[in-house]
Amino acid sequence: MALKVVEKHAAVADVSDFAGDIEEPDWADLIPALRRNDAMRRRERAHREWLRITGAMRSVGTLALENGPTIKRLIVAYIRYDIAVAQVMRTGAVTRTAKTKVPQLSMWQVEMRAADADANSLEQELGLTPRRRGAASKAPQKRRGATAADSYLKNRVR
Repeated sequence: MALKVVEKHAAVADVSDFAGDIEEPDWADLIPALRRNDAMRRRERAHREWLRITGAMRSVGTLALENGPTIKRLIVAYIRYDIAVAQVMRTGAVTRTAKTKVPQLSMWQVEMRAADADANSLEQELGLTPRRRGAASKAPQKRRGATAADSYLKNRVR
């Protein structure tokens, strides 16, 4: 698979050897640069996940153009989960309120669970988990047009 560099930090996958041409999203548009190093790492992680997921789906024949937005949402859920896990590890799963100091569940813990649930449902929808892989149907293959050689050979076959 060839990569075309679109911007300094974004790459678009040029894939034409399978059913449906599917382009990798511009991760710079989706992952803001609040802190430069964090954004660069997250964009690189998103790119690696894109390659991993599309490769896995291509190998089992379930990759189609229509799966692009779902794959993008799955990768965003992975990034959200990573951010939330880091915050939970820093602050803990239970925090105290500012005024009353009453213990409460951290909002990062809630976000971590939500991102995990999103990722699990999207993985199932895409047929990425081994348990669900059998239920996923293969993507329709792109039909190529008839060529001059096809019509010549058709006339030659007895």
